[in-house]
Amino acid sequence: MGVEVHDYISVSEKLKSFGVSIQSGLAILPGNLATATSIEELRQNVESDTVRTLLSANKIPYVEIFSDEAQPPYLQQYGSEWFGPTLFLSASLLSQNPHILSVSLGLITNYLYDLFKGSKEGKASLNVIFQQADGSCKKIHYSGPANGLSEVAEIVKNLKG
Repeated sequence: MGVEVHDYISVSEKLKSFGVSIQSGLAILPGNLATATSIEELRQNVESDTVRTLLSANKIPYVEIFSDEAQPPYLQQYGSEWFGPTLFLSASLLSQNPHILSVSLGLITNYLYDLFKGSKEGKASLNVIFQQADGSCKKIHYSGPANGLSEVAEIVKNLKG
């Protein structure tokens, strides 16, 4: 199991450079936001739709950054690993709803348990971008068994201070 935490670009500034704004809330970002040089280069993991469906079905509010017509193309990765989307959340969102990340990760974990048919061998990857109160961002990358996703929520809680 591996969790890595790194500094990340300012999400709001990068999106602004593409003519897109982000509102406060839980959002799903294109996975290559940091490296894309134009809006046309943006790609999102195909599992982004799965996570949107899980959030909607469980009445967890999230914001759409792109309209239905302007959604970035999907990137399909093949293998035995589940490649999740990049989740974005801000310190202000966690102040208003401190359990939103842990509940969302719990839903994803349950989904993966069913997907992997209860096998503990299934591997998952997921990125969480956390925007701190000062506007700076941290990227938490998780790769490991699905039941370890809850560790990401603890890391974000510690980053929040």
